[in-house]
Amino acid sequence: MDVLIDAHCHFIRSTRALAAWGTTLNVAVHYLATLPADEVTVALSAVPSSGLIGDQYHFLGAPASMNQRAAKIIKSAMNATEDRALPELRHVYILALQVLLAAEASSISKVYREIIL
Repeated sequence: MDVLIDAHCHFIRSTRALAAWGTTLNVAVHYLATLPADEVTVALSAVPSSGLIGDQYHFLGAPASMNQRAAKIIKSAMNATEDRALPELRHVYILALQVLLAAEASSISKVYREIIL
């Protein structure tokens, strides 16, 4: 939950836009999809042991395209390696939020503009 809150605040500060929680996650997933697939695959494998996977589920309003993009990230990770466990959607979402936290404001704004246009 803290990762989502921190990423949402970082997103708002970066874009100067008051957006919904689901918009933050959508931008995070779209931004994650712009990164090199091999780096994403390695980072995804670390999410289950990160201590960020809990037993609570939170549902955010976001477009279906976000889930489709997240599924493509999983498919890319599956193609890149056969010896790792299959990542779950929640792993993609957690990694996307972590990556968004480290992203430059200009990169976040660029992805946000691409999504809303």
